[in-house]
Amino acid sequence: MTIDLQTLKCGECGSSALKRTGLNQYACQHCGSVTLVEDNVSDRLDRVLEQVKNEAGRRLAADEAQRRKAMLRNAGIGVAVVAVVLLVSAVIGILAGPRPSTNASVARPVVAPPVDRTIPTDGLKLGEPRQVLVGGGSSAVPKLLVVARNETGKPLARAGVRAVYYDGDSRVEERTETLPISVLEPGESAPALIDMPSGKNVTRQELSVQKLAEPYKVAQGERLAFARVRLVQQAERVRLVGRIVNARTDAAMLSGIDVLATLYDDAGQVIGFGHGYAQANELKPGAQTSVDLSIARFGRAAAIAAWDYRIGYNTVDAGGSRTAMLNAERVVRAVGAPESFNPDLRLSTEDLLAEDSERFDANQLELLPLVAGRSNIQRPLFLTELVNRSADAVVVAPGGVISRFGGSKADGTTAIAGLAYLYPGERFPILLEPNAGERITQTRVEWKPMRRAALPGPRAPLEVQVTGTKAETGSVLLNFSQRFVYKSVEVTGTVKNPGNNVVGKVRVWVSLRDRNGQLTGFRQVQNLPAIAPGESVPFQVDVEQNGRDFASVSTLYQTE
Repeated sequence: MTIDLQTLKCGECGSSALKRTGLNQYACQHCGSVTLVEDNVSDRLDRVLEQVKNEAGRRLAADEAQRRKAMLRNAGIGVAVVAVVLLVSAVIGILAGPRPSTNASVARPVVAPPVDRTIPTDGLKLGEPRQVLVGGGSSAVPKLLVVARNETGKPLARAGVRAVYYDGDSRVEERTETLPISVLEPGESAPALIDMPSGKNVTRQELSVQKLAEPYKVAQGERLAFARVRLVQQAERVRLVGRIVNARTDAAMLSGIDVLATLYDDAGQVIGFGHGYAQANELKPGAQTSVDLSIARFGRAAAIAAWDYRIGYNTVDAGGSRTAMLNAERVVRAVGAPESFNPDLRLSTEDLLAEDSERFDANQLELLPLVAGRSNIQRPLFLTELVNRSADAVVVAPGGVISRFGGSKADGTTAIAGLAYLYPGERFPILLEPNAGERITQTRVEWKPMRRAALPGPRAPLEVQVTGTKAETGSVLLNFSQRFVYKSVEVTGTVKNPGNNVVGKVRVWVSLRDRNGQLTGFRQVQNLPAIAPGESVPFQVDVEQNGRDFASVSTLYQTE
């Protein structure tokens, strides 16, 4: 149950008959559902419920006084009316015949008693708890891991586990955690991570199961599974992404879709889990939504050997009533390690879940040969460009990681990021700086999964024009001892919006090229405003010349 704190009503049935039944625990006397609240919320509920009770008593007393006044005022009339009624009844009884037996039963309306949905707590079996570290490095947090199994034979709604921590015989602290799934079906197990006392010595703990109850309204239904799902890992980060489609044929709308994913090592021991909700709150027939779970990993020394997931959901009828759907085979299991990607890649949910027909062929992206140059303090650097060689496809959110090598020695990586799309023939400038060596002899690129778009693509058309260039020289003082002189070019121009809609988030890159067309320096224009239809905005940017003297200027723009 959830409590509506604005109206103090049960979130399951709407009744206001709430009663405190334990520590921070409240029960609905109509439907029997139970909820747990925090200490400060519990205090506030107690005060409000007491005020409601006092207000109800005052109103009852006032109503009783009014009724007594009415009774005294109408006493004489009432007596007379009663006498007349008795006299008329007697006459009618004599004329109509003998009166029926006074023992005849009188039909009265039957009030259905509240449904008791509570379940004995001994049916939820708790496994042996163990302490684990969640997180990495100095930010790792100790928690208590316990796996609970439902052997009650009935579905459980929001089952909870309480841990009481002790230092010897002294009680230290108490913590409660709800199992990370809305409904735990019969025979299912689910893990829970319970917070441990911070900065306190704990020698033992005692676990107990919170009050159990069935869901308010349940029915057997079809298993809901991902239409497409991927488990991916980037360094220590593990994610489960999936697409859910409402393929039901009964026109039922789905809501409250939640997912629990669990990781296991080769011994079958739980080494991580994550819980989350679908992006869409409600899913109409034929519609689809996605899920992107970040999975808390512990026991990092153990490799992931298997994993599973389960999807819980409700159906919504025309009146808005929700029914939790049950299926004994809803847990989907998989064997094998997750897909591994470079941690520097920015992988969106859309990138990972795109169908094969939506993918851009990474072979149509080319990284041009490196051009050697110098920074403004004469350190070696290299320039290159990413080119879309496709004739008819726009690459959406291109990205990758360039591994640099000086001879046979690895020299670090450079991420390709910042682009929303790249059109056929366009060139995106990239800067590579060696960490230690004087040169980069080889590069390798790990591309991320990318999507494609057909022309004309998503970009709003703009007209970028260079109106002037001015060669300049500058100097920089390093460590108050060395002064270096460098060349730069001041580039001025305009960006015009020839369309009919306002264009926002405009980005422009200005590139300098030598007489052979090779890149010799570039820079992104900062702080361009939104542009209204028919208007143009000026820009000015100073671009350092890292290679040969420039002979021409080119631009690349983006809109989002």
